[in-house]
Amino acid sequence: MIGKGGELLYEVKWEGYEKKSDRTWEPEENLTENASEALNEYLKSIGGREALLNETHTAVQGKKRGRKDSSTPQASSTSKRSKRNGSHPADSEPPASAKQAVWKPPAGSWEDHIAHLDACEDEETHKLMVYLTWKNGHKTQHETSVIYSRCPQKMLQFYERHVRIVKREETPVDSPPANS
Repeated sequence: MIGKGGELLYEVKWEGYEKKSDRTWEPEENLTENASEALNEYLKSIGGREALLNETHTAVQGKKRGRKDSSTPQASSTSKRSKRNGSHPADSEPPASAKQAVWKPPAGSWEDHIAHLDACEDEETHKLMVYLTWKNGHKTQHETSVIYSRCPQKMLQFYERHVRIVKREETPVDSPPANS
């Protein structure tokens, strides 16, 4: 839509905000930094910025003169909704459902991030697999080669807790084994 100053405005549906009432009208400059890809896809789908301007201009000329369109939204900075609710979706924290991205272990050492470590053998490959419980509650599974490089002290502590060294009685090298 064309704003009061002749500025082109785009209706924006904010990620994580599903209600139609959460949508805002934004000038193009507000979209170029974080939503340029979506804006370019939209413009491409409608035939470009010029097609949008022509369509909007044609729609404006089709209205009756002197009659205000009460359904035309205003720019987000002066919108009644933003004054009434006191906030703009872009200024608030998105809901948890919008943040559910795939969690990845941190780069570098994991020593300070691990709450608990367990190990067991993979029955198919017979490799020792290490199961980590992270301090943030996530759980992951890794081969020992990864653990040895990312958190060797945690693995060493695991071995110290679980491996028991048993001393055997040695038979002298010079004496033959006893016959029964």
